[in-house]
Amino acid sequence: MSGGVCERREVLWADFDALDSASLLWWPDAGGDDARARAVRRAVEEALSPKQREVVVAYFFEGLSEPEIARQLGIAQQVVHKRIHGVRRDGRAIGGALRKLAEALAPLVRS
Repeated sequence: MSGGVCERREVLWADFDALDSASLLWWPDAGGDDARARAVRRAVEEALSPKQREVVVAYFFEGLSEPEIARQLGIAQQVVHKRIHGVRRDGRAIGGALRKLAEALAPLVRS
């Protein structure tokens, strides 16, 4: 913040595919829980579709907002939201990266 004006930082990438997923995805906590970090990386890489993966990496690991991601990818913000959270149809949850990640990581959380 400078002179009462909040400065906005925008990160631009020419190509989301050029990101090095190994260096961007979850890192171990201060306690050095490297197994947890590997499990999260593996879940993001294996459980998600490429389209879900690109928004999850940008949103959760790079800290971009849904509108910023939409602008980067040239899609509607609602599409970004649906890729992350899914939708409800006839009372059922459909799609959504968070649901897939929760299922993939459930054994780690239970143990």
